[in-house]
Amino acid sequence: MTNRNSRLTVILAVLAGLGLAAVAVPVPSGPVGETVITSDTLLFDYRQRMCVFEGNVVITEPRVRMESQKLHVFFDASNNVESVVATEGVKVIQDNRVATCGRAVYTAESGAIVMTIDPVLSRGRDELRGDEIRIYVNSEKVISTPGRLVVYPSDSPDREHLGTKNNSAAQN
Repeated sequence: MTNRNSRLTVILAVLAGLGLAAVAVPVPSGPVGETVITSDTLLFDYRQRMCVFEGNVVITEPRVRMESQKLHVFFDASNNVESVVATEGVKVIQDNRVATCGRAVYTAESGAIVMTIDPVLSRGRDELRGDEIRIYVNSEKVISTPGRLVVYPSDSPDREHLGTKNNSAAQN
């Protein structure tokens, strides 16, 4: 049972990290609370070292909500998370930031989330689109290929844009 609880703890941590990183912005310290994952079906396959959530997958925690139809979590031989794959109607919501795509893959080794199938990152009215959007969790770096960024004017000169706390780089 301890091994099962350890795996579940790792899954919850990675899923929370995926949701926070997917909007490509730093997250301030927020309320501490539980992470809840619900789905129509949940399968733990210890021999295959994977966990599968299927049907109406919803992950909620105090700072983020993630939705998809399927979520697969893969472990290495030491029970560490290798990768997380969310598919079909992936949507991550945090405050006024939303990330959507048809497929999002997080790889622990690279620390990258690769969003494909119509990926879009938006904050308010600002929007980043591409065929593939890579979000590097540890460096808060985003690469879109090709990239199309639409930024609307704001009354505030220090307004937060996609992926940054400070607008100064965008003004230069």
